[in-house]
Amino acid sequence: MRCGIDLAGLSFLVVDDSAFMRNAVKTVLAELGTRRVTEASDGGQALEQIAWDAPDIIICDWLMKPMGGEDFMRSLRGDPTYSIATLPVIMLTSFSGRDHALTAARLGVNEFIQKPLTPGSLARRIERIVTEDRPFIRVPGYFGPLPRAAGIDGAKLREIAQRRARERAEEEADARHMAVEAEVEAQTEIGGEATRAA
Repeated sequence: MRCGIDLAGLSFLVVDDSAFMRNAVKTVLAELGTRRVTEASDGGQALEQIAWDAPDIIICDWLMKPMGGEDFMRSLRGDPTYSIATLPVIMLTSFSGRDHALTAARLGVNEFIQKPLTPGSLARRIERIVTEDRPFIRVPGYFGPLPRAAGIDGAKLREIAQRRARERAEEEADARHMAVEAEVEAQTEIGGEATRAA
């Protein structure tokens, strides 16, 4: 099976503590036409690799040791470098159920696949990542791609995120202005004391 888009130019990082599963994912990626795939055995090793050679897309397992997928996502989305913090992630898991999928979504996972992995399921997720316009947003308790889940108004979330960004910018500007005023006042007092001392 081939993906609906050309994957030859994209790089992938496969993160799993099972060598067998890493090879299985790499085999599926090769079937889809990928050429550049690296691997890591847990979330910690993945973060080290990303720091010096960030991939285009990360495919990560949920249950790993010593650093699992949940901690990996928190570290990745919390990275101070924006281009790293916003790397797209496809999470693989053996767990089923809506609660687990919602947890992954709250962590900022782009796509979620319940095992067993198939070429079709992976191809669809990759295509969505590449073709959909899902900007990253930051709202209290969440940093990640704009949710597409039913019942979530994406336009409203974007508006909230933009308003909060403006409010933060205004607060920072006010803080800088107050700091300048305090500095001027302190300098004035020092100057007045020096004049009186003279």
